[in-house]
Amino acid sequence: MPRYTSFAREAAATLLRMAKTTKDPQVASGLIQRAADLKDRTGESPSVDIEAIVEEPAKPLTKN
Repeated sequence: MPRYTSFAREAAATLLRMAKTTKDPQVASGLIQRAADLKDRTGESPSVDIEAIVEEPAKPLTKN
């Protein structure tokens, strides 16, 4: 695997982890888009469904 491909994979994975931790949907969207751009530049097909990574906001826990 070329060195750039390895770097791009690590960077994309880091961007996706960051997108999962932010509460701002615009920031998360931007990070996911950047990760997708990195994947496109490597010429590899995506190994994960990027849309599946974006999760619904957590519902608050309530005491019944």
